[in-house]
Order: sequence, then structure tokens, then C-alpha cells
Amino acid sequence: MSDYNYNIKIDKGCNKYGYIKGEIDNYAWFALVHKEKMDFGINPVDLSRGNGRVTRLCIYKEQADYGGNPYLPSLSVKRYIYANYQRDWSVLNRNYYDMVKELITYLERRYSLKLIK
Repeated sequence: MSDYNYNIKIDKGCNKYGYIKGEIDNYAWFALVHKEKMDFGINPVDLSRGNGRVTRLCIYKEQADYGGNPYLPSLSVKRYIYANYQRDWSVLNRNYYDMVKELITYLERRYSLKLIK
């Protein structure tokens, strides 16, 4: 049944359209998914701009580093971004192209389903 190569998970409470977040393998992601296809959305066929439900997508990994002395500890968080789309691609790492394409396809399929009562 499943023809996906990556383990895609959606956080609880993200069952409707709008701001969706989750994990794909060991990476975190968030997306803005619309009910209808938008002119500035991500095209699921070739990941170009145009005619898609996903208008915002970010795939990232956060790394927390603890430092400082024991009496005055410090915390720094670094966010490594592998793909970032907001009306156009600002970051699209070619090494993660297949992962991005699979996530977009999954979101398009999941949120295009119509339930009939």
C-alpha cells in the first residue's frame, strides 16, 4: 500500500488544512497547506512554483549546544535548513530533493481527500 521511501509523521492535532508540522526520518518540517490549489503553491510534479496546495514548507534539523560554566550555563540552538519555500524556493538542497518531493506528494494526497457522508 505504501510506496514511500521516507518515514513521514504528522503531529497530533494537525488533521485539517492550515499550519501542519511533523517529522520525516530524523528531520523536522512544517508546512502551510490550503484546501484548494494556489497559483503560488509548490507544483508536486517538478517542485516548481505554481498550482499546488503547499504554499510554505521548511525542512530543518535543530541542534542544541550547552556551554558555559556550571554557575552560569548557556544554551545555543542552531537550525540547519535543508529546504525552505515561501512563494518561491530560497533553499533547496539537491541532496534532499527526493525527500522534499515525497513530502509534497504525501501532503497533496492526504489533504486532497474528500470525505462523503
